[in-house]
Amino acid sequence: MRFDDPNSPGVRDAARAGYMIRTRTDSPTADARANDTTDREAAFVSGAHYLSTDYYEPSQYFESPYVVEFRDGAVARCNPVTAPPTCSDDQLTE
Repeated sequence: MRFDDPNSPGVRDAARAGYMIRTRTDSPTADARANDTTDREAAFVSGAHYLSTDYYEPSQYFESPYVVEFRDGAVARCNPVTAPPTCSDDQLTE
């Protein structure tokens, strides 16, 4: 399922129901230009399995530190909604 808005109330329910979820971490350039991380942080906790962004590194076209990345440069992590309590990010590999 696709939820462009990571704040949509259905994202977490869809993840719990077993759907594969994709959401966006930002709107086209607006969030990145303003360094607004609100939607990015909502996407991180939403339960979505895929997070879409154009900002996996800082933009070279405008001044902003905005970037979307997991802690310590990780490329995957335990799903905050559906992972079992025994899941540990360090068990995941690239």
